[in-house]
Amino acid sequence: MNGIIIVNQAIGHNQYKIDRFKEEFSKRNISIDVFVNDGTLAVIKDNNVNIKLPKADFVLYLDKDIYLAKLLDKAGYRLFNRPSFIKLCDDKMLTFIECANKGIKMPKTISGPLVYFDLQEDNFKFLDDVIKELGFPMVVKRVYGSLGEGVYLVKDKNELMSVYKEIARNPVIFQEYVKTSKGKSIRVLIIDGKVFGSFIRKNKYDFRSNFGDAADSEILQNSSKYEAFAQEIADKLQIEYAGIDLLTYENDEPILCEINSNAFFEEFEKVTGLDVAKAFADMVVRKVKEHE
Repeated sequence: MNGIIIVNQAIGHNQYKIDRFKEEFSKRNISIDVFVNDGTLAVIKDNNVNIKLPKADFVLYLDKDIYLAKLLDKAGYRLFNRPSFIKLCDDKMLTFIECANKGIKMPKTISGPLVYFDLQEDNFKFLDDVIKELGFPMVVKRVYGSLGEGVYLVKDKNELMSVYKEIARNPVIFQEYVKTSKGKSIRVLIIDGKVFGSFIRKNKYDFRSNFGDAADSEILQNSSKYEAFAQEIADKLQIEYAGIDLLTYENDEPILCEINSNAFFEEFEKVTGLDVAKAFADMVVRKVKEHE
């Protein structure tokens, strides 16, 4: 058995994942080759998908490039995670649409209209309805982003107008601000469809728990209701691997913040002492053998 790791050119925190995955798979005598997604790995040629990679039993896809993921999938490679799930998580609005009507508690969410040209006065009129629905403060997010980037807390209409002018050419969502979870979120890790563990992140300097170097993480006490809620999400979305981020609503009830298909786990392993890479490798090997 052999596998491939695909990683973005900005390797960053993925280096830890690469090293840990290679370590765990080597214990199983499974070779892993690492390739950087630099735009040279695939082409549609002679009406067919042509992949410039060796054959492999599986691909650990540590990137968010949905186009290469779908090309690999169409060429018969088994990706962890699958392209459809990567897309679902990377697009925050798609995440909330998918979770809607499934009994999953979420913040009130409004999708901003797509903007193709320079903003005109009429483009701002809908913000009055957004304000009426959400009030202030409210959260404004770029649909695509990670590590707290592109997430804004706006306190009045002037701030809302200013932020929207800045990011309107990107897909945008507007959300209820969950003030009871200011600077605090809970990460629950799902592996092989089951809750693997959880921890809590806190940031006393910012409303975003995962933003900057000031965030601290610790073991989550009394985690059962949060893990049960995350398991419900995992079951309803048929998740193989993900980091589910939760906020704490009134009476410390869990509410969905976002789902990360390519969740980093360096911090998770250090805080919890749990071996994520081993559990992930076990899942991959089992699923590949079942498919064969």
